[in-house]
Formats: sequence, structure tokens, C-alpha cells
Amino acid sequence: MRTDASRRDILMDRIVWVLAHIVLLPLLYLPPLRMRRRGVEHLPERGPTLIVCNHVSVCDPIVLTAAARPRRTSMMAKAELFGNPLFAIMLRLLRAFPIRRGVGDVGAIRHALDLLGQGECIVIFPEGHVSRTGHMRRGHPGAGFFALRPGVTVIPAVVWDTQLFRGPVRVVFGEPISMEGIDAGPRKMRYRQATDRIMTELCRMAIELGAPIQDPPVGPVRPKDLKRGFVEPDPVVLARPPQAAAEGA
Repeated sequence: MRTDASRRDILMDRIVWVLAHIVLLPLLYLPPLRMRRRGVEHLPERGPTLIVCNHVSVCDPIVLTAAARPRRTSMMAKAELFGNPLFAIMLRLLRAFPIRRGVGDVGAIRHALDLLGQGECIVIFPEGHVSRTGHMRRGHPGAGFFALRPGVTVIPAVVWDTQLFRGPVRVVFGEPISMEGIDAGPRKMRYRQATDRIMTELCRMAIELGAPIQDPPVGPVRPKDLKRGFVEPDPVVLARPPQAAAEGA
């Protein structure tokens, strides 16, 4: 049974959400960002949903939250972002919750699982850091962990041109990513397989929007994937046209 305090918290959460959408989000459709979106029909109206997205700018969370309307989202964000009081308020308005990376933040993971268990929609950025060049990093296996939860619908999303802050910013939601066939082997291996499947689709969608051509960023996370800012691109082999690949062999 809900207590008076919990009812007040729920009411306040709804009020803040409505105010944020009325005051903040419509501004994203105006200059300089001039947000454009497509593929919203792929987002389930209800039920546990995981949106996985590339990451090219610090404003991606705000843009993605706006683009996902009318579906209400919660967002997993690195704990360091909550160190700035003003930015922390903004993140709270977006229903973001902190996660401490690299330490196995059990509390944040449980909270995310609770949200999915309640049929909520959560957003994660598998790369973990912004890539200012648009080259995608290898994804963290936590994305695969959530993607393999029973009943969860996995929706890929790509944001592009937020790194320029001059729009028009484009947001595309893709068709659900199937996790069928990932049901054997050790858990860590299955999480890695699910994450690689996610990153392969995100890479394909990002290239279609204008991102640099690259091979899908699959495989275990490397030290260079953990660096901030510039991402050193891997040599492109599979993504090259067949003739060029043959000439370079």
C-alpha cells in the first residue's frame, strides 16, 4: 500500500514531468537545434522497453527524451554528471538516475530492473562516453544484460548533428532488435553477444544518417573506448566496398 509520502512523490514527479515537457521540450523544435524525428511508431505504447542510443553530444539525453514522446522515459546517466547542482536538476527533470561506472553499481541496476518490471521505458547509451568525431566505441555489456531481460523490447535510436549545436538535429528510432538465438553459453558471453548485436544495428543506422563509415564496433571494451572526447577510428575493412577491400588485401 502506498503511503502519503509516496503519493506525494508520485504526484510531484508527474507535475515536474508535465512542466518540463511544456516549457523545455518544445524549444528543441526551434533554432538552433530544430529537431526532426522519425520512426516513433516503432516505440511500444506500453510495456518494458529499452532504448539504446549512440552518443555524440552532452545534449543527447534531452533531445532523445523529447523525441520519444509520448512515451515517458527514464534514463541511466553516469554519476559524475550529478556533481553539478544545476545539471543534476536538469537530469532529475528528465527522470535520470545515476550509475557509478566500473564498480558494479547494484543499486542503480536494481532500480533499472524495477522500472522495467513496472513496464517502464529506460534509455541507455552503451558507449558510455560522448564520441565527438561520430566514430562509435564498443558498447558495454550492461546493454546486453538489460536487453536479455524477459519481455523487454529493445529499440535502437540514433541521434545526429547534436554535436554541431546548429541543427537540424535528427533522431531516428529503428525497428525492435530481436534477441532470439542468444540463449546458450556463459552469462557474460551472452551479454556480450547481445551488446554486439545492438552496436551493429546502431552503427548501420548512424552511417545512414551521415556518421563516418566504420566496421561495427563489436567485441570487448578496450582502454581507448574509455577515453573521453576524440575516438581514434579503427581501420575500416568490412565496411569498404568489395572492390576496394580486394585491392587493399
